[in-house]
Amino acid sequence: MYRQPREAFEARIHTLEHRIYGQIYLIPGSGTADLLNAEGKAYLPVTGALLYEAGHKHPPEAGELKASSAFVALQKTYLRWLVGGRPATPRASRAMLEKKRLALLYGSYLLAGDLEIPKGVRLSDYLSSAKPFQTLYTAGLYLLQPQKPVVELEPYELFEFVTVNLYQAEGVIEAPAPSGQDTRLTLFG
Repeated sequence: MYRQPREAFEARIHTLEHRIYGQIYLIPGSGTADLLNAEGKAYLPVTGALLYEAGHKHPPEAGELKASSAFVALQKTYLRWLVGGRPATPRASRAMLEKKRLALLYGSYLLAGDLEIPKGVRLSDYLSSAKPFQTLYTAGLYLLQPQKPVVELEPYELFEFVTVNLYQAEGVIEAPAPSGQDTRLTLFG
């Protein structure tokens, strides 16, 4: 199937219509975003796939299962975000990178975390030119609440890292603050 050896990882993949649980396969030493940003490969192969209704609840309810398949190839452009695999491999020395906290809006929830970008580059400029799949570190899933400002939301679920598709995010907004820090004036600073 593959020309190079691959390592299997469990993954939870979110699209607009589905939550897919299954196995993805990474080249040793590469990360999930590296796989998803690979040019010339429009689909992500997933084995042992369980397809559930779209949503954020984990684990899903048994009644939400729509189908199962030994194999599914998911068109990458439809992937919103996924949990699993490994963090992306940095393209530059960590000394040349800085973390910026941001929140990506996906329907009725947002994913917030730290994005590593080159030092001295404005976040808005980076987002305009970055590859679609990026790794958010120390990430959280936050459910929107009409009577609560975004920066005061509590996390619904926490992740060491999550791979997001910047092109599927509806917007970038001020991030909920970890440990009570105020991030309102630093988003695009």
